[in-house]
Amino acid sequence: MKKFSFTIHIVDLNASHNGFEDRLYEAGCDDALVCSINKNLYLEFSRESKTLDLAIESAVNNIKKANAKVIRIDVE
Repeated sequence: MKKFSFTIHIVDLNASHNGFEDRLYEAGCDDALVCSINKNLYLEFSRESKTLDLAIESAVNNIKKANAKVIRIDVE
């Protein structure tokens, strides 16, 4: 397994929602740093996986589980 770094920008969940960090963590985003600029959220992931595509796919599925929507993915 390799560790991959990437950033996912999300909507439908913002920093003004109480417990948004808990929702993301409980949905499986426990390997991401949650960041906010002007109430716009993004997650900086460091995820272990066999491939980058699988790492991103699993992160997107976790984000959907938290009832958020992915709007952009940046890969380092």
